[in-house]
Amino acid sequence: MTAFLLFTVYAPLSSWGDITVGETRGSWDRPSRSAIFGMIAAGLGIDRGNQQSHDDLDAGYGFAVRLDVPGVPLVDYQTAQTIAASAIKKHRPTTRAALLECADPETILSRRWYRQDALATVCLWEHEAAKWKLEEIATALKQPVYVLYAGRKANVLGLPLSPVVVEASTLNEAFKRHSAIPDGLSEFRRRLIPKGPNRGRVEIAHDPCDGFETGLGQLRREVRRDAAAQRSRWQFAERTVEVGIVESSDEDTL
Repeated sequence: MTAFLLFTVYAPLSSWGDITVGETRGSWDRPSRSAIFGMIAAGLGIDRGNQQSHDDLDAGYGFAVRLDVPGVPLVDYQTAQTIAASAIKKHRPTTRAALLECADPETILSRRWYRQDALATVCLWEHEAAKWKLEEIATALKQPVYVLYAGRKANVLGLPLSPVVVEASTLNEAFKRHSAIPDGLSEFRRRLIPKGPNRGRVEIAHDPCDGFETGLGQLRREVRRDAAAQRSRWQFAERTVEVGIVESSDEDTL
């Protein structure tokens, strides 16, 4: 048997940083590994500049996510003032006020993608290098040192994460121990659950599972750039993700 930590991530608006190209800032449909580990770091009180502790988190745990409800895409059109990159390089301002005083400001445009009313279940398990016990992480998510949010600071969580540690023989069994319907969201779930032939089928994306079986049939492999390489510099590395599909039940309970 393996110990797993599971918790629910639901927010009216969430954003799980896709690769940024030019003015477009996209979002994946499910929570990214870097965002969830950043959330855990915030709960534990780890500052962004503490790279060693972020490295410990990244190396210490396996990660999986079940996309219970994908939500609806939303794009937000934004404008902001800045100065030319050459002026930034020359003056090296340390605050926004100082930046805008360096040269004549110019307007930049951006389109930012969000997911509305998306719901996912996250699962973690320990590797040999784990520095914190799963129970410690669960406590940190219940009583966080810093405010937790769904990808961006403006994206407040719509429900408590409600972390719980369970024991199971496979990853699929662990997920089955955690309901896809948090308390208070039954009507929401019925309204947004996919209709048609795919009703009741959800995807589970996961890291390689060493020491236990997944209990999932592999659907595909993906390469995602959401492993935190340098948290303070917002630099991310690629990782391979395995994705499987399972039949879900609205009657699954803890």
